[in-house]
Amino acid sequence: MRARILMALLVVAACGSAKAPPTPAEAPRKVTSADFALVPCAPVTAPHPCVMVIAGGKRVLFGTPAGIVEGLTPTDLQNLDAVMLFSLRGEDIEGLDDVRNASWRAGHETPLRVSGPVGTTQVLSAINKAYEASDAFTFVEQAPAGGFNAAVLQPLPGEKDTKTRVFNTGDLVVTHLVNDKERVGYWVDYNGVRVVLEPCGMTQAAQFSGPANLTVSCEEADLEWPITEVVFVPLGMPPEGTEAP
Repeated sequence: MRARILMALLVVAACGSAKAPPTPAEAPRKVTSADFALVPCAPVTAPHPCVMVIAGGKRVLFGTPAGIVEGLTPTDLQNLDAVMLFSLRGEDIEGLDDVRNASWRAGHETPLRVSGPVGTTQVLSAINKAYEASDAFTFVEQAPAGGFNAAVLQPLPGEKDTKTRVFNTGDLVVTHLVNDKERVGYWVDYNGVRVVLEPCGMTQAAQFSGPANLTVSCEEADLEWPITEVVFVPLGMPPEGTEAP
């Protein structure tokens, strides 16, 4: 009898000392059509500036370094609205042809629009020309849903302007600013909220933006490249330095 009591006490003690099961990690918040979010590119693109901006359901890719396609989902590629280049330097555009080809195969239905500094039209034309034969074989063997013309990279207007709006859907407006070294920074405005994106070696986009809600750059910025996790930009909040109405 005494042995049974001791055994029971040992069982109770063991149960009481057992650790509680770990709390499951909270699932990452999904980006919805109502959000203004910065989605990081694939880790292999670091440290080059690169980010997918999703705002109001629209997708605009900023930067196309090598390896960019590894972080883009089929949904991203199929619904990509535009691509913004930070410069025409090799490290900033090495992945542009991959984005072109992958988005076409994913079912992108229209020519992919691209903005950049002076010379962008010539670069896009050269890339399109280089893939003419490949496009023809792809279309014959397994035609992508978007059709043959959807493979084309198409320049957005304004590449010769130092400052101009290059993308405007009413609620989402992208303005590019080009410095004397042909580096391009961007103001991304969505429903009254401004995010500034600029590459290393440039400060003009932040300097002349006025009050901004978020600045991503290389020096003295709210965030520095590379962005490593999804950043949700609060909507309905006045930029720093302004007062709410």
